[in-house]
Amino acid sequence: MATEMLKITGRGKTQQVEPNAKSTIIGRSPRCDVVIESRDVSREHARIFQDPFGRWIVEDLGSSNGILINGKRVDASVILPGEPAVIGSFSLSITPSLDRQIRPDESVKITANITTDGFEAEIISVKDRKAEALSGPFLDRLNEIIDHLSELTSSSALYPEVCRSLAQGPKAVASILRLPEKAGPTPERPDILACHFGDTQDDAAAQETGAFIPPRLALRISSHVLDAVRSTADAVMVKTVYTADTDVTWTAVDAHSPRAIICAPLGDISKIGDLLYFDIPIDETQQTSPEQIFEFVRAVSRQIIYSRKSLILMQAKAERSLFDHELSLAQKIQSKLAPAAPQNLSGVDLAVHYKPVMWVGGDYCDLWSLKDGRLAFALGDVSDMGLPAAVVLSSLRILLRTTLSFCDEPSQAMKHVNSHLIQDLPKETSVTLFLGLFDPSTGTLEYVNAGHLQPLIVQTQAVVGPLGQPNDSVLGVRDTVFQTKKHSINKNERLLIFSDGVTKAQSPGDEKFGAERLIHILKSTGDHSAAKIIDSVTKAVADFRQTLPQHDDITLLCLGKS
Repeated sequence: MATEMLKITGRGKTQQVEPNAKSTIIGRSPRCDVVIESRDVSREHARIFQDPFGRWIVEDLGSSNGILINGKRVDASVILPGEPAVIGSFSLSITPSLDRQIRPDESVKITANITTDGFEAEIISVKDRKAEALSGPFLDRLNEIIDHLSELTSSSALYPEVCRSLAQGPKAVASILRLPEKAGPTPERPDILACHFGDTQDDAAAQETGAFIPPRLALRISSHVLDAVRSTADAVMVKTVYTADTDVTWTAVDAHSPRAIICAPLGDISKIGDLLYFDIPIDETQQTSPEQIFEFVRAVSRQIIYSRKSLILMQAKAERSLFDHELSLAQKIQSKLAPAAPQNLSGVDLAVHYKPVMWVGGDYCDLWSLKDGRLAFALGDVSDMGLPAAVVLSSLRILLRTTLSFCDEPSQAMKHVNSHLIQDLPKETSVTLFLGLFDPSTGTLEYVNAGHLQPLIVQTQAVVGPLGQPNDSVLGVRDTVFQTKKHSINKNERLLIFSDGVTKAQSPGDEKFGAERLIHILKSTGDHSAAKIIDSVTKAVADFRQTLPQHDDITLLCLGKS
């Protein structure tokens, strides 16, 4: 399968590398994955990685000169196809895969591909002859084809248009074939992506009389030609001369008419590659030679490669831009949900860390005061991402706050919320949620845990333990009964609630941060404030990831009596 490549251009040089989807560090230091030896590039300047949606993200690692996209400095941003990110005097761009994005023309109805042998043939490679400049009718025709291709707006229309433009003469056939990687054998039946047949005399007669006469042309493919292109990695031409006793027929049914077959690769033939396959009769009375046609087809093949790249870049950028617009809307929704401690809150030592990933994850966190003076707080996770997750988070916030305005018993409130989510959530979407009501005057905590990670109680004696028993069911799946549980938080305790972005954080060695490592960190912070506890955890997670980016929302809420 073709891969996307990272292209670095600057100071007259260009290099291409295959980026690591998890993390590719770019900078001046020899330790970086991609080294750019320039004083205007920081030692560890930027990181490129792929988000869960397949987009490539560039992130500034605290560099001096920053990263510019469209003239604006960014901390982190999507790299759109064909839209470079500028680092110092160098530009970075992602080149999308070309071959895998061109699909077969659905109008092609070829019933059989026939490989033919038994003929005398002279195979001419482009390496065997000196290239000739195009002139006269061939140059005019090439310019006409270029004009047609420049008007295309979709890569799927490229191959059919090329075939139609080439196969205009009588008994000519033009097709685009796809071969597997060169390591495998040449297939007897290569994939046909596009094909067009030129006019025949019967077609002309049918046009005059109005009668329908089925065309007698058929696409027939020579394994000799395909093998020759594979071995030379360049264009080849075959001129056939038939003997009187042969029964071999080529594209047209005229068995004794010599033909020329020209086949040109449309890119790297060592990988899954596309070929332009052109089969035309040779008319010795015409002034044009097969060699002139050979050069013309080679020129067309070069134009196809250029047009394909431009169309795919344009199409990929349009698709990404539309998708980014959707995620931008989701980010705006999620940014309004960032938790903030209620004003005039007293008697509570409270700290919150809420850092969503830039593609919008599913973490939810909220805090608000009830009329009776208690602090209501919730922390959960939606099993979705993007705009659907943002919509669920927004609805959940409204639903929870509204419910607790008339129902202050946590289990009943959770049951009410669950019944609404069962009706409204998309299929296969669920929500884990910890809902707590904390009375600062007494230290009493009432809570319901609907499938969320068990919170931890941190004590000053370096003792850390889970809060409560196994959790209730997640929300939005089925009707269930929830239980309100109680815990008394004394002045020497802190309650820590967190999302799985903490425990599932990964190291470069694919090791997870895990609950045990989290507990170990907390045991050394037992006599600290809520803010210092959260700082210790977030720093430990960042150090654990090292060069890897944050791949999931990270949310922590820590509270106790002040």
